[in-house]
Amino acid sequence: MEFLCVFVNLIVLASTQTVNPGLRLRITQDGLHYANKVAVDTFAKDIKRTRLEDITGNVKGVQYSLTNLIVNDFKAPKSAITLASDSDVEWKATKLGLKIDGTFRYIFLFIKGRGDFTVKASDLSFAVGIQIGVDTNGKPTIQTTSCDCKIGPLQIKFKGKRAWIYNILTSLASNAIATMLQKKVCEKVKDVLDKKAEEELCSFQAEVQLGEHLTLDYRLLSAPHITSEYIEGDFKGEVFWTMNRTEAPFAPSQMATITDNKKMVYLTVSDYIFNSLGYQAHAHGLLVYNLTSQKMRGDGDLLNTTCADTCIGKLIPQIGQLYPNSQVEIHLQSTDWPRVFITEKAVQILSKSNVTFSARKPDNTLHFMFRIHAVTMASVKVKLNGDALSGSIDYIKVETNVTNSLIGDIDETTFQLLVDDAVKKVIKPMINVYLKDVGIRLPTTDNLQFKDAKIELLTSLYDLQQRAKRILQSKLLKTPG
Repeated sequence: MEFLCVFVNLIVLASTQTVNPGLRLRITQDGLHYANKVAVDTFAKDIKRTRLEDITGNVKGVQYSLTNLIVNDFKAPKSAITLASDSDVEWKATKLGLKIDGTFRYIFLFIKGRGDFTVKASDLSFAVGIQIGVDTNGKPTIQTTSCDCKIGPLQIKFKGKRAWIYNILTSLASNAIATMLQKKVCEKVKDVLDKKAEEELCSFQAEVQLGEHLTLDYRLLSAPHITSEYIEGDFKGEVFWTMNRTEAPFAPSQMATITDNKKMVYLTVSDYIFNSLGYQAHAHGLLVYNLTSQKMRGDGDLLNTTCADTCIGKLIPQIGQLYPNSQVEIHLQSTDWPRVFITEKAVQILSKSNVTFSARKPDNTLHFMFRIHAVTMASVKVKLNGDALSGSIDYIKVETNVTNSLIGDIDETTFQLLVDDAVKKVIKPMINVYLKDVGIRLPTTDNLQFKDAKIELLTSLYDLQQRAKRILQSKLLKTPG
């Protein structure tokens, strides 16, 4: 399993251009240094035990054959992957060393001989052009565009006598083996990039399923952009309804310019992913929840209408009077898609919903009692759990307004105190238990894993300017939606 150090940035910035990505991935020069190490290790494994083609010939009356040529030793080169142009990178290596063992035979007149020989190449170098692109499915691609391999003088040692024949063989073998090595090195380099690296990129998931009905689109919007300092790819980063790819009626905001290049990889995650998730979930009726006593994990008695100690029937007396020995069921349904705001201190969620309180009598009939409109502001602590972004509720406040009641007037001050207590003791713990098992998977491949990840929350000047508007909006949202 290969590892990448990843610095994850959650950013919300201003813009309404539809070409903006929901997620941006940057690989820095340090990331390329790591990629170079992996590439060299892979090349070393491939080149070792490589068998070269047999060499046969006849020169000056000497018939000869060089067979069983096998690369038995490898000396790691000085190498680097560098950024070359808008679409290309270059992989260069120098001072690569190889040792080749083989057997030889010769016939000259009535003289025959055979034995072993060793070839040492200590000054081999190559330069490979690499193009980074995108396929029709939005997945990244990698392809070699050129390979230039050069080999310095070879050291060949034949074991045996008759030096004048070996001198002839040395000259012939040197040229032939150098030509084959140049071809073989480029073949192995291309195999590392065009096959193994491409296979790894093919495991990249351009679409990630979120539950049964939602799909997160991680397709590349275009070929990655290459500068002298980094490779950067823009991904769609939008959540769709799986059976209907209608886009959300808002666009991702403009990404910030990351100036720090100390980590290997930077992931810039826009609030667009979370907001498009909330929009699709609301638009297709997923933001609905029924709370019953069976779901409250030991606190179900709170929904009783009759009790000796504490329950909703005592806190709101008319419930206990009108529906004794019953249980209250709470039905929540969103009235608008939840908004996610990322500030320098927290990820905040603003949501609106209608909450219906009904009483289920002993005969199993359900009776509507009253409905409230709720405005919820929650602060989420985000963390990286494996390759997925997950979170937990750090703070939650629910403000309520009774909009319809069949049980008479309800003291809203008392009811708000009841809600505050329920949020603290029941609702917040329930949500956090649920959030332990969910998350949004970030784009990776089969053999990449995040390590030493850091999450930083960033905001833009535009976001600061909008906070006053959001505060005003949150007050207006208290009315039914």
